[in-house]
Amino acid sequence: MSDGLTFNYRVTAIATEPVAHALGSRMLVKTKIMKPFLKVLSAFALAATISGCNPSTPESNSVGNGATSQSTSSEAKKIRVGYLANIVMPQPLVGIEEGEYAKKVSGVEFSGQDYPAGPAVLEALRSGVIDIAYTGPYPPMNAFLKNKDIVLLAGAAKGGTALMVLKSSSIKTVADLKGKVVGVNQLGSTVDAVVQYNLLQAGLKPGRDVRLIEVKPAEQASTLKGGQVAAVAAPAPWPSQIEKSGDGRALLDSKQILNNGDYLAGVAFTTKKFADANPQLIAKFVAAHKQITDELNKDRVSGDARVLAAWSKVTKKKLDPAVAKAAFATITFTSEAKLENFERDMDVSAQVGFLKKKGSLDGFLWSTPATP
Repeated sequence: MSDGLTFNYRVTAIATEPVAHALGSRMLVKTKIMKPFLKVLSAFALAATISGCNPSTPESNSVGNGATSQSTSSEAKKIRVGYLANIVMPQPLVGIEEGEYAKKVSGVEFSGQDYPAGPAVLEALRSGVIDIAYTGPYPPMNAFLKNKDIVLLAGAAKGGTALMVLKSSSIKTVADLKGKVVGVNQLGSTVDAVVQYNLLQAGLKPGRDVRLIEVKPAEQASTLKGGQVAAVAAPAPWPSQIEKSGDGRALLDSKQILNNGDYLAGVAFTTKKFADANPQLIAKFVAAHKQITDELNKDRVSGDARVLAAWSKVTKKKLDPAVAKAAFATITFTSEAKLENFERDMDVSAQVGFLKKKGSLDGFLWSTPATP
């Protein structure tokens, strides 16, 4: 209907002020001069509306979760996806670099932008630079609890995060990090929250007993080896790169760091405003996200290779095959996201001080719009 609506707006805009007012308020203009003009104006507007949108021929593409799409002619046609270039978020890598989003959501143009960590992605989403985001679960969850303006669309992957130290280090337990400096991918990120949680569990107070600083994932190996930090943490594949290089070992591996590895490392989300304005488009996008996930899981060897190729294209980096194999072994691709996952994450976030207090997560998980 966009063509018809645009035509109406332009005709109204060039009419005299009384006519524009009458059209806007749906009042009848009771003058002999204006009545004929209004009839002509209405006829043109009606014809343009009918030609721009035919309600008798809606789109009937079926989305992956069983819902049937209505016409999305008035919804967004260009989608910008922001994400972290980590293999714990495989869907945007494959979706953008292989064009899988565009293949699965016809008539929509997709573009992507990678960011260093979650808070930067969230900022881009809220400012309108991107439309859909992928990060760890903590930035969107914390944002929702504070402002109720974010909706979670799906999970992306579980596991993958590890806390690494040098092989030669005398550090044997997390408690041994007292008085040390630890590097994380970004302060305020999901990785930062998990690291701080483990420090608290070991009786250490972040900021007082242990200093946390930002170290870009690709620079963590050299920073650790150079002695600027005693430990580093980031999502896959970076911990495996440190380990397989021969210089590092896991102080806490991907399972030890939280809940035996059963934690979301990546999720997809958007603003409530964008989801409400584009419900059928979001339904199609979520279905495409799930289809990509299922395809990658159907044959993990082939799926991992696809993700790695897309990752290398985005980052302009290559991984040793042994590093890649070890990294992919620490993660599980998933599109599932349960409220119970976030109840635990909310506890962690509150303990480390990212949240002043816990709240209700009602409305956080996006629901597929009902089929008429």
